Amino acid sequence: MYTLAPHRYELRSGKACDATLCPYGNQYEWIGYDLNDKEYVRFTKSVFKALINLTNPN
Repeated sequence: MYTLAPHRYELRSGKACDATLCPYGNQYEWIGYDLNDKEYVRFTKSVFKALINLTNPN
């Protein structure tokens, strides 16, 4: 899904007040957000790494 519409998603801090918790009840460091559906999503490791590289190229 991400590769078909990357503009639809963004990476957000897991510390945001409305961010969902992981299945074990802990905060994520970073979590994906679907701008169309207005909900948090979990990214695969490869998508997460690509987004990190976009925001921090060094």
